[in-house]
Amino acid sequence: MKDVEQTFPLEILKSLHNSFLMQKRALGYKYKAMEASIKRFIRFVESHELKSLCLPQDIVADYCIRRPGETPKSHANRCSDIRQFAVFLNANGFEAYVPMAPRKVHSDFTPYIFTKDEMERIFAAVDSIKPHSRYNCAEVYPVLFRMLYGCGLRISEALDLHIRDVDLKNGILTVKNGKFNKSRLVAMSPSLTKVCSSLMDMIHIGADGDDFFFENRNGAKRSKCTVAQRFREILWESGIPYRGKSFGPRLHDVRHSFCCHALKKMSDSGIDMYCALPVLSAYIGHSSIQATERYLRLTKEFYPDITQKTRVTGSQVYPEVYLGRSSPEKFDLKHCHYKEKLRFPFKNFEYFALDKTLILLCL
Repeated sequence: MKDVEQTFPLEILKSLHNSFLMQKRALGYKYKAMEASIKRFIRFVESHELKSLCLPQDIVADYCIRRPGETPKSHANRCSDIRQFAVFLNANGFEAYVPMAPRKVHSDFTPYIFTKDEMERIFAAVDSIKPHSRYNCAEVYPVLFRMLYGCGLRISEALDLHIRDVDLKNGILTVKNGKFNKSRLVAMSPSLTKVCSSLMDMIHIGADGDDFFFENRNGAKRSKCTVAQRFREILWESGIPYRGKSFGPRLHDVRHSFCCHALKKMSDSGIDMYCALPVLSAYIGHSSIQATERYLRLTKEFYPDITQKTRVTGSQVYPEVYLGRSSPEKFDLKHCHYKEKLRFPFKNFEYFALDKTLILLCL
């Protein structure tokens, strides 16, 4: 049985944990994943003998050690959660060691972009799910996966939809409190609106507007983990290899595929790629256009013909200039690493190298 001296600090720590969550959520953060992270930390502290209102360095540092198989990003996020909690504890009279801020992790992960043929095979696999008396997967998954791909929704946004958020008359989805607490309207295609109407007639007869649109048969909200697990099974049935947890394809890659396919379609329609970016950014609920720009690179990698179109239409915008030389082969800058040909819109200019950076001065 735990003695009073050990129980007392832990009770205060748990109470401050609740206050910490209240403060974060009052500032507008959802703080769901981080809540679980802090709870795991408190269970770790509970396994040690904490006899005073102090979190010593050895306990905190021991918890912040990178675990086997833990990715650098997950480790950095875990340490960041503890760091924020420790700062809060110190501000509220509970002495705690504050771990060093983790180094910013730059991910080189490249999402998997499904081809149109692969998406057709995925839809065929979900359409072949056999009905079950206890589950409604056969009715829900064909519509759910078509909505993820047809609207580029995050899985959490789709599962959070209530019946009142799905306007079948006008073909509009109302996404509320998405990532960064942003809400938006999302237009559906007529074909997607039609399959949503069919689902409504199958499982939502006489249902209330507060019910989840993709609810389980018992009326509960469908779990993201369950959908992700079923998605891996669908990949196998579709003949698409699943390369592992850190390699995918992941369920979120359906959203990435929608973005690349949408940019490709707009490019084929003659719409300038950078004019299309703000439209796509608003549609998928990004916080900035910069967050959407990476899809330009992915789209050009998977559809190289787009790059060729850009070269044809933009090759004369900036004429090639070789700094007064007759050919690019003669162009060379001493003390400067930049030895490639330049494109510059003016004929008369000088240049000099400074800190390995080429500076151009117009005359």
